[in-house]
Amino acid sequence: MAQIPNLDNAALNLTALREQSQKELLSIIKSIRGKKCLVIDPKLAGTLSLILQTSALKEYGTELRILSADPLQTECPKVVYLVRSQLNFMKFVANQIKNDESKGLQREYHLYFVPRRIVACEKILEEEKVHQKLTIGEYPLYLVPLDEDVLSLELDYSLQECLIEGDTSSVWHVAKAIHKLEFAFGVIPNIRAKGVASTKAAELLNHMQLEDPVSMDNMGIPEIDTVILLDREVDMVTPMCSQLTYEGLLDE
Repeated sequence: MAQIPNLDNAALNLTALREQSQKELLSIIKSIRGKKCLVIDPKLAGTLSLILQTSALKEYGTELRILSADPLQTECPKVVYLVRSQLNFMKFVANQIKNDESKGLQREYHLYFVPRRIVACEKILEEEKVHQKLTIGEYPLYLVPLDEDVLSLELDYSLQECLIEGDTSSVWHVAKAIHKLEFAFGVIPNIRAKGVASTKAAELLNHMQLEDPVSMDNMGIPEIDTVILLDREVDMVTPMCSQLTYEGLLDE
Protein backbone atom coordinates (compact mmCIF):
# COMPACT_ATOMS: atom_id res chain seq x y z
CA MET A 1 0.00 0.00 0.00
CA ALA A 2 1.22 3.51 -0.81
CA GLN A 3 2.25 5.89 1.93
CA ILE A 4 0.07 8.92 2.66
CA PRO A 5 1.99 11.90 1.23
CA ASN A 6 3.15 14.79 3.43
CA LEU A 7 1.38 17.98 2.32
CA ASP A 8 2.62 20.39 5.00
CA ASN A 9 4.51 22.62 2.56
CA ALA A 10 1.90 22.72 -0.20
CA ALA A 11 1.02 26.14 -1.64
CA LEU A 12 -2.66 25.34 -1.10
CA ASN A 13 -4.28 23.68 1.88
CA LEU A 14 -4.40 20.25 0.26
CA THR A 15 -4.53 18.62 3.69
CA ALA A 16 -8.03 20.03 4.15
CA LEU A 17 -8.99 18.63 0.74
CA ARG A 18 -7.72 15.18 1.74
CA GLU A 19 -9.41 15.36 5.13
CA GLN A 20 -12.72 16.10 3.43
CA SER A 21 -12.34 12.93 1.35
CA GLN A 22 -11.50 10.99 4.53
CA LYS A 23 -14.57 12.38 6.27
CA GLU A 24 -16.86 11.46 3.36
CA LEU A 25 -15.57 7.89 3.24
CA LEU A 26 -15.78 7.36 6.99
CA SER A 27 -19.31 8.79 6.93
CA ILE A 28 -20.30 6.03 4.51
CA ILE A 29 -18.70 3.38 6.71
CA LYS A 30 -20.31 4.72 9.89
CA SER A 31 -23.74 4.87 8.29
CA ILE A 32 -23.72 1.08 7.85
CA ARG A 33 -23.81 -0.25 11.39
CA GLY A 34 -22.33 -3.53 12.52
CA LYS A 35 -19.69 -5.77 11.02
CA LYS A 36 -19.19 -5.23 7.32
CA CYS A 37 -16.93 -6.20 4.44
CA LEU A 38 -15.65 -3.35 2.26
CA VAL A 39 -14.94 -4.60 -1.26
CA ILE A 40 -12.92 -2.17 -3.40
CA ASP A 41 -11.68 -2.43 -6.97
CA PRO A 42 -7.92 -3.02 -7.41
CA LYS A 43 -7.01 0.45 -8.70
CA LEU A 44 -9.09 2.18 -6.06
CA ALA A 45 -7.26 0.28 -3.33
CA GLY A 46 -4.05 2.14 -4.19
CA THR A 47 -5.89 5.44 -4.45
CA LEU A 48 -7.52 5.12 -1.04
CA SER A 49 -4.16 4.32 0.56
CA LEU A 50 -3.12 7.88 -0.38
CA ILE A 51 -6.04 9.26 1.61
CA LEU A 52 -6.23 7.30 4.85
CA GLN A 53 -4.76 4.35 6.73
CA THR A 54 -6.66 1.09 6.44
CA SER A 55 -6.51 0.81 10.23
CA ALA A 56 -8.99 3.71 10.37
CA LEU A 57 -11.54 1.56 8.54
CA LYS A 58 -10.96 -1.48 10.73
CA GLU A 59 -11.89 0.56 13.79
CA TYR A 60 -15.49 0.49 12.55
CA GLY A 61 -15.67 -3.28 12.20
CA THR A 62 -14.66 -3.31 8.56
CA GLU A 63 -12.97 -6.15 6.69
CA LEU A 64 -11.20 -5.27 3.45
CA ARG A 65 -11.39 -7.27 0.23
CA ILE A 66 -10.33 -6.59 -3.36
CA LEU A 67 -13.03 -6.97 -6.00
CA SER A 68 -12.40 -9.76 -8.49
CA ALA A 69 -14.26 -12.31 -10.60
CA ASP A 70 -13.94 -14.85 -7.78
CA PRO A 71 -16.69 -15.46 -5.19
CA LEU A 72 -16.53 -13.20 -2.14
CA GLN A 73 -14.94 -14.85 0.89
CA THR A 74 -16.31 -13.28 4.07
CA GLU A 75 -18.63 -14.08 6.94
CA CYS A 76 -19.81 -10.49 7.35
CA PRO A 77 -23.59 -10.00 7.11
CA LYS A 78 -23.14 -6.69 5.27
CA VAL A 79 -21.15 -6.06 2.09
CA VAL A 80 -20.17 -2.61 0.87
CA TYR A 81 -18.87 -2.33 -2.69
CA LEU A 82 -16.76 0.75 -3.39
CA VAL A 83 -15.92 0.77 -7.09
CA ARG A 84 -15.25 3.09 -9.99
CA SER A 85 -18.03 3.46 -12.55
CA GLN A 86 -16.77 0.79 -14.93
CA LEU A 87 -18.99 -1.73 -16.68
CA ASN A 88 -16.81 -4.79 -16.04
CA PHE A 89 -16.98 -4.24 -12.28
CA MET A 90 -20.79 -4.48 -12.40
CA LYS A 91 -20.48 -8.04 -13.69
CA PHE A 92 -18.17 -8.92 -10.79
CA VAL A 93 -20.61 -7.46 -8.25
CA ALA A 94 -23.58 -9.25 -9.80
CA ASN A 95 -21.77 -12.59 -9.93
CA GLN A 96 -20.73 -12.37 -6.28
CA ILE A 97 -24.29 -11.60 -5.19
CA LYS A 98 -25.64 -14.49 -7.27
CA ASN A 99 -23.00 -16.81 -5.83
CA ASP A 100 -24.08 -15.86 -2.29
CA GLU A 101 -27.71 -16.56 -3.18
CA SER A 102 -26.85 -19.95 -4.64
CA LYS A 103 -25.33 -20.85 -1.27
CA GLY A 104 -28.38 -19.60 0.63
CA LEU A 105 -26.46 -16.68 2.16
CA GLN A 106 -28.53 -13.69 3.25
CA ARG A 107 -26.56 -10.45 3.22
CA GLU A 108 -27.20 -6.73 3.06
CA TYR A 109 -25.55 -5.21 -0.03
CA HIS A 110 -24.46 -1.61 -0.60
CA LEU A 111 -22.82 -0.21 -3.72
CA TYR A 112 -21.05 3.16 -3.82
CA PHE A 113 -19.89 4.47 -7.18
CA VAL A 114 -16.66 6.49 -7.37
CA PRO A 115 -16.94 9.34 -8.15
CA ARG A 116 -20.55 9.16 -9.38
CA ARG A 117 -23.19 6.67 -10.52
CA ILE A 118 -23.85 6.28 -14.24
CA VAL A 119 -26.86 4.89 -16.07
CA ALA A 120 -24.90 2.32 -18.09
CA CYS A 121 -23.61 0.63 -14.92
CA GLU A 122 -27.03 0.51 -13.30
CA LYS A 123 -28.52 -0.92 -16.48
CA ILE A 124 -26.13 -3.88 -16.25
CA LEU A 125 -27.16 -4.44 -12.63
CA GLU A 126 -30.81 -4.42 -13.74
CA GLU A 127 -30.10 -6.89 -16.55
CA GLU A 128 -28.35 -9.16 -14.05
CA LYS A 129 -31.40 -8.84 -11.76
CA VAL A 130 -29.43 -7.64 -8.73
CA HIS A 131 -30.20 -3.90 -8.84
CA GLN A 132 -33.08 -4.18 -6.37
CA LYS A 133 -30.87 -6.03 -3.92
CA LEU A 134 -28.44 -3.11 -3.66
CA THR A 135 -28.56 0.15 -1.75
CA ILE A 136 -26.79 2.51 -4.15
CA GLY A 137 -24.89 5.72 -3.41
CA GLU A 138 -21.87 7.77 -4.46
CA TYR A 139 -18.45 8.55 -3.02
CA PRO A 140 -17.47 11.84 -4.76
CA LEU A 141 -13.70 11.33 -4.87
CA TYR A 142 -12.60 13.57 -7.74
CA LEU A 143 -9.11 14.70 -6.72
CA VAL A 144 -6.34 12.85 -4.88
CA PRO A 145 -3.25 14.73 -3.62
CA LEU A 146 -0.15 12.82 -4.71
CA ASP A 147 2.38 15.41 -3.59
CA GLU A 148 2.60 19.01 -2.41
CA ASP A 149 2.11 20.27 -5.96
CA VAL A 150 0.35 17.38 -7.70
CA LEU A 151 -3.36 16.50 -7.73
CA SER A 152 -4.61 13.49 -9.69
CA LEU A 153 -8.06 12.68 -11.02
CA GLU A 154 -6.98 9.03 -11.37
CA LEU A 155 -8.57 8.77 -14.82
CA ASP A 156 -6.24 6.19 -16.31
CA TYR A 157 -8.11 5.66 -19.58
CA SER A 158 -9.46 9.13 -20.31
CA LEU A 159 -7.37 9.61 -23.47
CA GLN A 160 -8.47 6.25 -24.88
CA GLU A 161 -12.10 6.87 -23.91
CA CYS A 162 -12.24 10.34 -25.47
CA LEU A 163 -10.29 9.75 -28.69
CA ILE A 164 -11.07 6.12 -29.51
CA GLU A 165 -14.30 5.16 -27.77
CA GLY A 166 -16.04 8.54 -28.02
CA ASP A 167 -16.83 8.49 -24.28
CA THR A 168 -16.36 12.04 -22.96
CA SER A 169 -17.54 11.41 -19.39
CA SER A 170 -13.99 12.07 -18.13
CA VAL A 171 -14.29 15.64 -19.46
CA TRP A 172 -17.25 16.14 -17.13
CA HIS A 173 -15.14 14.74 -14.27
CA VAL A 174 -12.40 17.29 -15.00
CA ALA A 175 -14.89 20.15 -14.82
CA LYS A 176 -16.45 18.77 -11.64
CA ALA A 177 -13.03 18.39 -9.99
CA ILE A 178 -12.12 22.00 -10.75
CA HIS A 179 -15.49 23.17 -9.46
CA LYS A 180 -14.87 21.22 -6.25
CA LEU A 181 -11.54 23.05 -5.92
CA GLU A 182 -13.43 26.32 -6.19
CA PHE A 183 -15.55 25.45 -3.16
CA ALA A 184 -12.32 25.03 -1.19
CA PHE A 185 -10.19 27.87 -2.58
CA GLY A 186 -12.56 30.34 -4.25
CA VAL A 187 -13.82 30.89 -7.79
CA ILE A 188 -10.95 30.75 -10.27
CA PRO A 189 -11.09 33.99 -12.32
CA ASN A 190 -9.05 32.83 -15.32
CA ILE A 191 -9.66 29.59 -17.21
CA ARG A 192 -7.53 28.96 -20.30
CA ALA A 193 -8.18 25.95 -22.55
CA LYS A 194 -6.45 24.51 -25.62
CA GLY A 195 -7.94 21.56 -27.45
CA VAL A 196 -11.46 20.27 -28.06
CA ALA A 197 -11.83 18.35 -24.78
CA SER A 198 -10.30 21.14 -22.69
CA THR A 199 -12.62 23.72 -24.25
CA LYS A 200 -15.58 21.46 -23.48
CA ALA A 201 -14.40 21.09 -19.87
CA ALA A 202 -14.19 24.89 -19.55
CA GLU A 203 -17.73 25.23 -20.91
CA LEU A 204 -19.03 22.61 -18.48
CA LEU A 205 -17.32 24.41 -15.63
CA ASN A 206 -19.09 27.63 -16.59
CA HIS A 207 -22.44 25.81 -16.48
CA MET A 208 -21.61 24.32 -13.08
CA GLN A 209 -20.70 27.75 -11.73
CA LEU A 210 -24.13 29.02 -12.80
CA GLU A 211 -26.11 26.01 -11.56
CA ASP A 212 -24.21 25.56 -8.28
CA PRO A 213 -22.50 28.89 -7.49
CA VAL A 214 -19.76 29.16 -4.89
CA SER A 215 -20.62 31.50 -2.02
CA MET A 216 -17.95 34.18 -1.87
CA ASP A 217 -19.05 35.66 1.48
CA ASN A 218 -16.32 33.98 3.50
CA MET A 219 -13.84 33.22 0.71
CA GLY A 220 -11.98 36.51 0.27
CA ILE A 221 -9.44 36.59 -2.56
CA PRO A 222 -9.33 33.36 -4.63
CA GLU A 223 -6.23 31.31 -3.85
CA ILE A 224 -5.98 30.04 -7.44
CA ASP A 225 -5.63 32.75 -10.08
CA THR A 226 -5.46 30.74 -13.30
CA VAL A 227 -6.16 27.22 -14.52
CA ILE A 228 -4.68 26.08 -17.84
CA LEU A 229 -6.35 23.08 -19.49
CA LEU A 230 -4.46 21.21 -22.20
CA ASP A 231 -5.64 18.27 -24.26
CA ARG A 232 -3.16 15.40 -24.22
CA GLU A 233 -3.28 15.24 -28.02
CA VAL A 234 -2.09 18.87 -28.15
CA ASP A 235 1.16 17.77 -26.48
CA MET A 236 1.99 14.08 -26.85
CA VAL A 237 5.73 14.60 -26.32
CA THR A 238 5.93 15.86 -22.72
CA PRO A 239 5.08 12.51 -21.04
CA MET A 240 8.01 10.96 -22.89
CA CYS A 241 10.50 13.62 -21.74
CA SER A 242 11.42 11.52 -18.74
CA GLN A 243 14.01 8.90 -17.92
CA LEU A 244 11.16 6.79 -16.54
CA THR A 245 10.56 5.28 -19.97
CA TYR A 246 11.95 2.05 -21.38
CA GLU A 247 14.58 3.73 -23.57
CA GLY A 248 15.34 6.26 -20.85
CA LEU A 249 16.05 3.52 -18.33
CA LEU A 250 18.30 1.75 -20.84
CA ASP A 251 20.14 5.04 -21.38
CA GLU A 252 20.63 5.46 -17.63
